Amino acid sequence: MRIDILTLFPEMFAPLDASMIGRARQSGAVEIRVTNIRDYTTDKHQTTDDRLYGGGAGMVLKPEPLFAAVEDAARSAAAGRQPRVVVTAPGGRPYDQRLAEELAQEEQLILICGHYEGIDQRVIDALATDVVSLGDFVLTGGEIAAMAIADSVCRLLPGVLGDARAAEEESFSENLLEYPQYTRPPVFRGMEVPAVLQGGDHAKIAAWRRQQSLTRTYHLRPDLLQKAPLSAADAAWLGQLRQAEEKPFRLYAALLHWPVYDKKHRIINTSLTNLDLHDIARAAATYALSGYYLAQPIESQRQLMQELLDHWQSGFGAAYNPDRTQALSLVRILPQLEDIVAEIAAESGAAPRLIATGAGIDEKITTCAALRGTMQREGGSYLLLFGTGWGLSREIISAADFRLQPIFGREGYNHLSVRSAAAIYFDRLLGGDGPISGAAR
Repeated sequence: MRIDILTLFPEMFAPLDASMIGRARQSGAVEIRVTNIRDYTTDKHQTTDDRLYGGGAGMVLKPEPLFAAVEDAARSAAAGRQPRVVVTAPGGRPYDQRLAEELAQEEQLILICGHYEGIDQRVIDALATDVVSLGDFVLTGGEIAAMAIADSVCRLLPGVLGDARAAEEESFSENLLEYPQYTRPPVFRGMEVPAVLQGGDHAKIAAWRRQQSLTRTYHLRPDLLQKAPLSAADAAWLGQLRQAEEKPFRLYAALLHWPVYDKKHRIINTSLTNLDLHDIARAAATYALSGYYLAQPIESQRQLMQELLDHWQSGFGAAYNPDRTQALSLVRILPQLEDIVAEIAAESGAAPRLIATGAGIDEKITTCAALRGTMQREGGSYLLLFGTGWGLSREIISAADFRLQPIFGREGYNHLSVRSAAAIYFDRLLGGDGPISGAAR
């Protein structure tokens, strides 16, 4: 492989002559050429940057010398093969091991080191195949990023590492962090190498290393687990980790028929609908909520609700559809929100934290992911509030401890039925590939 690095500061790349990369260059496993962009300027001052069009602070790298440098470096490419041209910039694609492995398959890489305020966009549009960033931080230039890319790619090339297995077992090779490493002596200042590593049982060592890798990733980079290939044993181990650190929590849901808005934004009391009763109860049972409340101040409406429940809980419906009976066993009917809070407090030992929902919530918003994390870390009881009509009153929303982010589809339409919204929120807060640890009934 050949790697061309285009930079304004070639002296910064002396480290590529040392250690493993230096030996790889000497052995011919990789050819690295560092080129000064100023060599491709045409004026006596070797100007490589200029002011921004439209005004603003800082300077931008000019397109002329960069085009000339890239085109010159690309002339060494084999017939019919185009080199991969990588621009380093804070706004680029996050660089990771997958991309390093992809770049290692190329015959030639050209790395353009950004500097100052950036690079003229025409260079990126016309020449770059990739724009990459090392992370969510800003460096003085792209040189350090280019060195990191060169190093991570070179070590994947044949003959660079002494043991080919080393690259396969390292962090990120399977979207997992690497397991802890130990060497002699077996005991140092009271700290002992784990006994399993000293026992010589390779199967047990492999299992221990896998669990340690999963544990490190779970605690330090849980985002990687979404992409990691996990076995049933891996999933079971991660479940044990979650159970060990999560506090039990209870999630309840309440459908309020008052105080809610009508279409003209007036406070009203809505009537019961059979679909809301059944469908939200079925969703609540699916996600193992601790209870589903209906708040209805009007006594005749509560009586009607109770008659429907009696039919399914002890009447003909109970024998006809036991699954529906199970779901409706979660339903409790009370006059107002205050009564619901008092009952949950008596049941769980503390008043629940209130969670408001609604299509119009637009301030002090909490995401489902953040709320899920809060419930798992802090435990306790939580009451998810849904409004009928045109949504919960401002008074209810303002009094809530959390205001969940409204649900939007692909094009901004968010006029879901309360039944659909409830099911989506239940899944985002409690859903997963299997039973959720931490949720208590």
